[in-house]
Amino acid sequence: MLRFLRPGIHVKRWVLSIIFGIFLLLLFFVMAFGDELQFLFSIIGRQLSTLFQLTPGQYGGKLVIEIVLFLAGLVLLILGFTRVGNFLVDAVVPEKKGRIASLLFKRMDQSHAPSVVVLGGGSGLNSLLRGLKKHTSNITSIVSVADEGSHSRKIRNEFGLLPPGDIRNCIVALSDSGPLMAKLLEYRFSEGKELKGHNIGNLLITALSRITGSFEKGVEETGKILAIRGRVLPVSLGTTHLCAELDNGKVIREEPNVEVHKTKYKAEVKRLFLDPQVHGYKPSLDAIRQADIIVIGPGSVYTSILPNLLVKGIPEAIVSSKAKKVYVCNVMTQPGETDGYDTEAHVRRVVHYLGNSVLDYVIVNSERAPEQLYQKYKEEGATRVKYEEGSLDKYDVQVVSAPLMTKEDLLRHDPEKLAKAIMRLV
Repeated sequence: MLRFLRPGIHVKRWVLSIIFGIFLLLLFFVMAFGDELQFLFSIIGRQLSTLFQLTPGQYGGKLVIEIVLFLAGLVLLILGFTRVGNFLVDAVVPEKKGRIASLLFKRMDQSHAPSVVVLGGGSGLNSLLRGLKKHTSNITSIVSVADEGSHSRKIRNEFGLLPPGDIRNCIVALSDSGPLMAKLLEYRFSEGKELKGHNIGNLLITALSRITGSFEKGVEETGKILAIRGRVLPVSLGTTHLCAELDNGKVIREEPNVEVHKTKYKAEVKRLFLDPQVHGYKPSLDAIRQADIIVIGPGSVYTSILPNLLVKGIPEAIVSSKAKKVYVCNVMTQPGETDGYDTEAHVRRVVHYLGNSVLDYVIVNSERAPEQLYQKYKEEGATRVKYEEGSLDKYDVQVVSAPLMTKEDLLRHDPEKLAKAIMRLV
């Protein structure tokens, strides 16, 4: 603490301003509500009454002193705290320089905003969280633990931990630590025999999990280090594999195979299940029950969204929650997984595993992108997810149709547009 008193820091004067302001306010309270300094204040009051040509009398002088002490103390406190606060913000978060007042008011406003729980995984969830964090700090992102991409599988096998990939994406999306830190966490080594392909963020979560003794604690500490807005929770702490029974009778195992079941096995998913069955993580279940709004999606239907609904206790918690339940339909189909799916086909899969009459809203995109972008996606096997009016009537949901697409080269939800559409529902 004494280091702040060193010459050259230029903060001592403002600390003294705060101390003197507190002293003046204490004098004000003693004078206003106590009799100990009555005699002293009466003398000073008479002098001030003469100076300001007030009516003689002890009460008039006392009133003047009270006003002067209160205003002077208040001004010194505000000035001191503002300058010290700006000094700390400029030193610790230079990119926020000069914005302390707006930052404080924004953080206070967001802390009282509705509680939002989001379930999913992948880039769709990342995009949604980047938009939501501008409107509320009460965000809980519940992430699937069925990811078995090549590097997530290595971490699962070598360290016995849950896959960190989707959790890392959510932490990056909710982080307030700046764009450089986000790029660092997303950095993937492109060379080196042992590190090639590994992601810095995944390694950070893995290291913190080993240091703290548990995966969930490692995720929590990673969130603290990166100053995230909200929480990121695994849907379960159990290790499991995503499996699917296809309509041709074949049973496939592991997420990468389910992701391309249409192109690789030329069949549709008849039944999706986890092996072994796992139970929902208690903090995740509690967050769902206490939410104001629950958002499912956007994201890959079979590999990001439905794996959460297969975890024991999660569908029941969603059904029993008093929150508004929202499904965000994807903008484009996913090759090998949802080829040819329209909005109704997406909703049908979610309702099958969640239950009828559970969803309150379905958000669909009404905006069209330039045809050359659709052509580019078509060459990769993806098409626009179409919505026909009236096609969702049988699900007893309210359809929210709005222009939600980005204007960039990638056809996906615009984070800010989608966040505003969701927050309007609360």
